[in-house]
Amino acid sequence: MLNLEKDEKIILEVRKHWFIFIGNILGLFFGVALPIIAYFLALNFAPDEVLKIILNYKAISLYVYSVWVLILWVSFFIQWTNYYLDVWFVTEKRIIDIDQKGIFHRDISNLRFDKIQDVTVEVNGFIATLLNFGDIHVQTAAEDSSEFSMKGAKNPEHVKKIIFAQHNKEAENK
Repeated sequence: MLNLEKDEKIILEVRKHWFIFIGNILGLFFGVALPIIAYFLALNFAPDEVLKIILNYKAISLYVYSVWVLILWVSFFIQWTNYYLDVWFVTEKRIIDIDQKGIFHRDISNLRFDKIQDVTVEVNGFIATLLNFGDIHVQTAAEDSSEFSMKGAKNPEHVKKIIFAQHNKEAENK
């Protein structure tokens, strides 16, 4: 998947912070728990007519809930795949951005250090500051002035420092 040049080595691997993944997964756990909570609330507070319907269709309700949990389980694996395979590789010569869009779709882009114009780091909020994660934006000097960005990257200031160090080393070699 990763094609490096003959004398190229990976310096840094940049991934999203685990807190970003946990934030996405909490919604899935809420989706699993919500029907169970609604069922027990209906058993305790629903009128007798509604309670009869619920108890008569218990098997169908269990089937629908099982399908719902299966859908959430598949969503979990899609979230995990996107989290784990969305990565930047900082090498001695370039940044390789692997942007996982879905299970079977990814975009791979390269950015040489001599094309870098600016690196910006955004750390917003108390939790992001406490856990040391934020957004990294790398602006290029290309005609279309494209931008590489990763939201929720861990240790963004360290990544910025490594990128600028490699950028300066590349500039000295020319």
